[in-house]
Amino acid sequence: MKLLRNFSVLALLMLSTACVSQQQGPKGAPPSDPIASVDAAELRAQGLGFARRGDLVRAQQYLSASMAKGFDPRVIVPELVKVCIASSRLRAALAFAEPYLMEHPEDAGMQYVVGTIHMALGNLQEASTHLDGALRAGTLMPEALFSLALVAEERGETDVVRTNLQRYLEGSPRGRYASRAKSMLARLGAGS
Repeated sequence: MKLLRNFSVLALLMLSTACVSQQQGPKGAPPSDPIASVDAAELRAQGLGFARRGDLVRAQQYLSASMAKGFDPRVIVPELVKVCIASSRLRAALAFAEPYLMEHPEDAGMQYVVGTIHMALGNLQEASTHLDGALRAGTLMPEALFSLALVAEERGETDVVRTNLQRYLEGSPRGRYASRAKSMLARLGAGS
């Protein structure tokens, strides 16, 4: 009986090994990369097409491949970040945007986007750093001031909230967040 059981185990092992080797397919070189022969501009065009059709994961893959093949990061990274945000892949957006900002810290728009992503993720220090970076880039960006006020409010920094709201209203008195900024200031007491 013991011999029969050992034989059965051995037979199953041999059978499973044979099945696995048959599933691996033909031996030899792995299949070639289907995008190896496609240039960066075509990969970008296809990626943007996938984005327009709502296939955001594939869009990200093609845009990323385009960047890997040398397409200008100043063009591709904003497109990649937009696709990642649209698919709620905020950490993936940061994975493309933050290395880009290491080389292009003057990109106020990207600094702002990265700051707001960090706000959404609850990373208040990183949010503040990037929103300040957007302002340091030299562009008047009232939205960055308003966002900094929100970060400061979350941190309990009342004086910073007040200062940024006032600066926001000076630069954009009829801006998108003007009424909210005014009500926040009223709640804080504008001069106290």
